[in-house]
Amino acid sequence: MRDRVCYVSQVYRPENVGVAIWVAEELERVGWDVTVLTGVPNYPTGVVAEGYRADQASREVIDGIEVRRTPLYPSHDTNSLGRMLNYSSWALSSTYYGIGDIRRAGLAVVHSSPVTANLAPMVARVLFGIPYVTMIMDLWPDSVFQSGFLTTGPVRRIADAVLSTFAKWSYRLASHVTVLSPSMKQVLVDRGVPPEKISLVYNWVDESLFATPAAPDPALRADLGLTDDDFVAMYAGAHGVPQGLGVLVEAAARIDPAERIHIVTVGDGTDGDRLRELAASLGVAERVHFLGRRPMATMPGLLEAADLQLVCISDTPLFRVNMPSKIPSLLAGARPVLVVAAGDPADVLTAERAAMAASPNDPAAVATALRQAKAAGADMLREMGERGRDLYEREMSSAIGGARLTEILRTAKRKGRTRD
Repeated sequence: MRDRVCYVSQVYRPENVGVAIWVAEELERVGWDVTVLTGVPNYPTGVVAEGYRADQASREVIDGIEVRRTPLYPSHDTNSLGRMLNYSSWALSSTYYGIGDIRRAGLAVVHSSPVTANLAPMVARVLFGIPYVTMIMDLWPDSVFQSGFLTTGPVRRIADAVLSTFAKWSYRLASHVTVLSPSMKQVLVDRGVPPEKISLVYNWVDESLFATPAAPDPALRADLGLTDDDFVAMYAGAHGVPQGLGVLVEAAARIDPAERIHIVTVGDGTDGDRLRELAASLGVAERVHFLGRRPMATMPGLLEAADLQLVCISDTPLFRVNMPSKIPSLLAGARPVLVVAAGDPADVLTAERAAMAASPNDPAAVATALRQAKAAGADMLREMGERGRDLYEREMSSAIGGARLTEILRTAKRKGRTRD
């Protein structure tokens, strides 16, 4: 008989939310009987998916996994009130409708983003002694304020106090806590979480998509009028303020056109228009190319057509202790990487010689790193990519993450209903 676990995540299929889905599926694959407790699908648009109602609880089976959905206020825009209603409404409804699922499983694991997803397991812990493990995807309340919500005034102070207290209790009541970067563990220790209660479990990726060899998309260079002699550094991902992509455009302006180094971005976001205007104003529009959004299925071919992949993140205390999902997706495919970031995103990779790095605050340093990457040559870059894949397979893969999480969950279950 398989061990049971209730996987608690505000987002799940049919929402395209990566690791929030893969954790449940990996646990099911390695032998757990998984029930998912989640919300009515509305991410990332804030519009409820066809066939669902925001005010209606339901059950369904997706890929053999039972999914329990509970109501919420649909919202995913820049309105802070709407976002707070979205988080709080699901926290309350998941507790009301889903606590029975947690009790029947006798064990829960939480995809802790937002932190309010912990409410139902916390209540089950207090009332019935059910153990749970919380997987921290980003630090709260840090990530709320870093994203631009509630930046000043008395509402900010109240939200900070409430969310900080809630987060501390979610750690305290949890049987165990997982983090996705080494430095995040130290942050939690500094906030009072015992170090023996914290384990590193990196996020993994859809290995069927990103770890499978792909043929380079020949249309990339042809459409841009580039040849094999042109060096292409690609950034694929969100184009928002947190990514700080302006440093890439400014770096391009410091590179002589004769060096034939091109930056290609795939994706879009709230900062996209400004970045295009910046490229035009700096006279680099012919060497910084914005492709816009592309279907996920086409990404492996596009990535393979570039010489170098870029990871770019603004330098903030929060981002220094995070590990963007973009990093394991590039490592899994053995792709050479230049990390334009500070802290763990750069340090973890450079320690293994699996990437180059440059400061996100220094366009000149980024320009130098791009020149060095081109000068290194294809063979050296390929070797760097292979070291990245070794790092992924050794520390970040679904097999490693699933095994680590399974051991953590079994330990929590062995402790049973004892209180920490």
